[in-house]
Amino acid sequence: MIVDVALALAIGVGLGVITGLPLGVVNVAVVATAARHGARAGRAVGLGGALADAVHATVAFAGLAPIIAARPRLADALTLTSGILLVAFALHLARPRRAPDAAPADETAPPPRGTLRRIAAGAALTLPNPAALAAWLAVAGALGPPRTSAAAIAITLGVGLGSAAYFSGLAHVAARSARHLTRPRWLDRGAALAIFTVGAIALVRAGWRFAA
Repeated sequence: MIVDVALALAIGVGLGVITGLPLGVVNVAVVATAARHGARAGRAVGLGGALADAVHATVAFAGLAPIIAARPRLADALTLTSGILLVAFALHLARPRRAPDAAPADETAPPPRGTLRRIAAGAALTLPNPAALAAWLAVAGALGPPRTSAAAIAITLGVGLGSAAYFSGLAHVAARSARHLTRPRWLDRGAALAIFTVGAIALVRAGWRFAA
């Protein structure tokens, strides 16, 4: 029993790290936020993304795929919501810096008041994304259902921990690298454009499906 739970936790951590590697919206948001406000702010966005990954993994490993598949309109609504949130975040990211070309925030400074807001933003960028959920459903289908409820809990907890660890490392690297950028505003603009494009595509796709 203990071995099964420990193995499930280790598998979950590995999945959390591996699934974070492909370039995605949260990766871009973590890098842009860490470059602008420091590693702590980037970690907050990444933590939100990790929480969303854990929720998706919970849904996937709980065997809820048939319920979701039976409600195609739910996926369309999630796509629409995801598009709106992505576009809103992109517009927020594109706003001018308060201090032009400011260096990342001092890591010894007190946590910013916007930490909870950044965690919520990271979760919002991933949680309503049906493509992210579908990816976790595919992973769960390939691995099969956990042998026990404890193992299911362990694997989803591991996913959250692994994902959070990956995004934390990414935020650290981004914050350090940003110190050497000669034109940090271009990073903001590029990240905002990338996220806006993904959001706009989601909106068009959702609108097309609702109109059909």
